[in-house]
Amino acid sequence: MSERVIENSEPGAERGARNLAAWSALAGLLLFAALAGPFFAGRIYTADDLGAFYFPVRAFYAHQLAERQPYDWMPQLYSGFYLTGEGQAGSYHPLHQILYRFLPLRAALGWEFLLPYPLMMLGTWLCLKRRLGRSDAAMFGALVFTFSSFNLLHFVHPNVVAVIAHLPWLLWAIDIVMVDSRRRRVALASALIALLTGSQLLIGHPQSVWYSLIAEFTYVLLLRRSLKHAARAGCDLCATCQDCVGCTTTMWPRVVIAKGIGCLLGGVQLVPSLDAWFHSARSAANVDFAFLGSLQPLNVLQLVAPYLFVDGVIGGNTHEFGLYMGAVPLLLVVWCAARQRELGRLGPGTRICFGLALLALLLSMGKYGLIYQLSAWLPVLRGFRCPCRYIVLFQLAMASLAAIGFLLLLREHEQVRQQRAQGRFLEERRSWLAIWRDFEPLWCAVGFSVAIAVAGFKLRQESYLSSPAAIAVGPLLLLVAAALMAMAARGSRVALKALILLAALDLGCYGLTYSAYPRNARLEDYVAAARTPPGEPDGRVLASLLRFDQPGLRTGDMMMLSGWRRADGYVGMEPRRRLDYGLLPALRVAGVQWVQREASTAEIAGLIPRGDRWLQVPQPLPRVRLVTQTRTGNDPACDIARVSPETTAICELPLVLPASKPGTAALMAERPGRLVIDVDCPAMQLLVVAESYHNGWRAAVDGMPEEIFRINGDFMGCVVGSGRHRVTLNFEPSSLDRGWLTSWAGLSMLPLCLIGVFSRRKTRTWEDDLRALRAEPAGA
Repeated sequence: MSERVIENSEPGAERGARNLAAWSALAGLLLFAALAGPFFAGRIYTADDLGAFYFPVRAFYAHQLAERQPYDWMPQLYSGFYLTGEGQAGSYHPLHQILYRFLPLRAALGWEFLLPYPLMMLGTWLCLKRRLGRSDAAMFGALVFTFSSFNLLHFVHPNVVAVIAHLPWLLWAIDIVMVDSRRRRVALASALIALLTGSQLLIGHPQSVWYSLIAEFTYVLLLRRSLKHAARAGCDLCATCQDCVGCTTTMWPRVVIAKGIGCLLGGVQLVPSLDAWFHSARSAANVDFAFLGSLQPLNVLQLVAPYLFVDGVIGGNTHEFGLYMGAVPLLLVVWCAARQRELGRLGPGTRICFGLALLALLLSMGKYGLIYQLSAWLPVLRGFRCPCRYIVLFQLAMASLAAIGFLLLLREHEQVRQQRAQGRFLEERRSWLAIWRDFEPLWCAVGFSVAIAVAGFKLRQESYLSSPAAIAVGPLLLLVAAALMAMAARGSRVALKALILLAALDLGCYGLTYSAYPRNARLEDYVAAARTPPGEPDGRVLASLLRFDQPGLRTGDMMMLSGWRRADGYVGMEPRRRLDYGLLPALRVAGVQWVQREASTAEIAGLIPRGDRWLQVPQPLPRVRLVTQTRTGNDPACDIARVSPETTAICELPLVLPASKPGTAALMAERPGRLVIDVDCPAMQLLVVAESYHNGWRAAVDGMPEEIFRINGDFMGCVVGSGRHRVTLNFEPSSLDRGWLTSWAGLSMLPLCLIGVFSRRKTRTWEDDLRALRAEPAGA
C-alpha cells in the first residue's frame, strides 16, 4: 500500500492540498518561463558548452537531416570523427529526429534544451505522490528537484539534464511494478521501464545513465525492504485473486528484464558508443583522470552560505561544483531529521534517503573521499571524470527529504488549525521561549550560517571570498525561511505559500543567473562573432594542443559554423591520435593551414606569424594525393619527421610499390561519410587521404572492394593500380549495423514486458454465486 502519513479524507484538507500543489506548480511554471525567456525572445543559449559544443554539432546534425544525408561521420572536427559513437548528438533519439528534421535550428535547440524540465517536474510529482500520498508535498518536492542547482547549472549540459529527466519516471514505473497488484498496470509499467531505459541510452550520456541506475537500484532495495510483509497496493480493487499478480510474487526480476530489454532498445547508440570508446583517448585513461573534477570539501559550506565564494564555489567551475539546495529545502531536511519519530511508515525510506545523500556527497568529493577511489579502478568508470556530478543523487535524496519535511510541516500546520477551531490551542505556545524550544533545530541552522558569515567577514581580504553584502545573503535567506516555517507551523496559510515562493525565487536566482542570463545571443550574431582565421575557409585549423586529461580552457567548435574544419576539436570522447601535432610535419600531412596562437601552440617550430592570433603552416599537403614510397613503422609520431611526406607515407604493414613518378588525385565529390576521388597514375601507387582512419571506412576502386590501410598514424589510404580510376570511400561502420540489429531485437522483445496486459478480468457473476450455493452441502 502507499505510505500515507496524512489522510486527506476531509474535503477542507483536500482543497488545501490542491491549493498548495497549485502554488508549487505555479512557482515551477514561473521558473520555467524565466528559463525559457531568452528562447521566446528569439535568442539562443550560449553559456559554456551550449555555444562551444552543442550548438555547432546540432547545426551539422540539422543540416544533414535537411539534406537527407548521413550524419554518422563528421568531417569538421579531428580531421573527421565518429559523431554517432561520441554520442552526445543523440542522433537516433526519436525526439531529436523530429525536432531537427521539422523545426528551424533555433526552435529545435530551444525545445530540446527546455522540454526536460516540465517532464522532470511531472515525473517527480507522480513518483513522490505514490510514496507520500499527498499532492501538495509531492509537488513541492518536484519543484525543489527539477529546479535544483544541479539541474539549472547543468542546463549547459542538456544531455545530462535529459537523462536525469527520465529518472523520476523510471522510479514511478518501478514503484508500480514492485507495489501494484493489478496485472495490466504492472505490465504497462514494465514496458515503460524498457522504453525509458532505451531513451536514456539513445540520448548518449552514459555517465548520467550510471547515476540513474544507482538511484533505481537503491529504490528497488527500499521497496523490497519496506514492503516485504505488506499486501500489494490495489488488492481490494481486484475482483478475484486471478486479477492480481500475487501478494507473494517477487517482482524485481521483472524490473531486471525490463532494464535488459531497454538496453537492447538503445543498442543503436550503445554499440557505436562502445566502438568509439575503444578508439578514444579515454579508454587508456589512468586513475588520475577519474579524479578530475573532485568536489573540494569546503564546498559543503555552500549549503548555508551560497554566495560565500567569489564564483559561488571553490574550484572556479560553478556548474560542476554548485551544491546549494536552497534555504527552504535545507531547513525542511533539518525539520525532517529532528522529527524522525513522527515519520511512521516513511521512516525506512527517510533513512535510506539520508544514507544515499551522504554516500553521493562522499562520492562527489572524488579524491578527497575514500569511497570514490574504489570505484575509480573499474575499467569503464575510470573513463568518467567529474565525480562531482554525483551531486545529482545528493540533490535527488535531499529533495525527497524536503518533501517529507514539508509533509510534516503540513501536519503540524493542520493540527494547530484544528486545535484553534476547537478552542484547544494554548496561547503560551506563542511565547518566545516556546518558539525557540519548538523550532530549535531551525534556529541552530541559522546560527551556524551566521557563524560562517562572520568568519567570511573576518577573512574578506582573501581573493576567493565574496563581498560582505553577498556573504550576508545566506544567513538572511535562512532566517527568513526559518521564520516562515515557524509561522506556517503555527497555522499561517500565507506563510506556507510564501515558503513555496521563497524556495522558487532562491533556486531561480542561484541557477538562472549562471546558465541562462546573460549568456544568450541572436543566432546570426553568435555565428558572426566566432574567432576564425583570415580569408576564406581553406585547409584545416589547429586551435589547441591540450590533451584530453589536461586542465585548461578549450577552444569551442564555433568556427565550424563559418565553414572551417579543425584537426583538433572540442568533444566529450576525444578520438585517440598517434601523431604529435606539436611538430610541423604532422601539421603538414594533416592539411593544417592555420594554428591559433596560444600557450600550448606557441612553441611549434617553423610556423609563420600572421598577426596576434594566428600562425600559418608553410606548404600544407593536399587532402588527397598519391605517393610512390612507403615505410613501415609503429611510431608514426617520430617516424613522420624522418621521411619526406610528399613522396613517402608511414604504413603499419609493408607495401611494395614500383618506382615511378607520383600520379594525380582529385577530390571530385564529398559529403560527410563519402569521398569520391579520381586518380591517374603511371604505376601502382598508394592513395593517401588526410581523413581520420576508422575501421568503418570501406573503399572501392572502380566498384571493386579494396583494403584500407592506416597511413601516417592517423589517416587512411588504399592501393590503386596504373591508369585512371575512380575511388569511392564510404563510412559504413559495422558497429552501427550491429547496433541496429540490437535495437530491433529489443523492439521484438518488448512484448515480453506486456505479458498480462491483455488478460481479461474475471468477474464474479450471479450465476457463479448460484452455482457455489448449490454446491454447498445441506445444512452448511
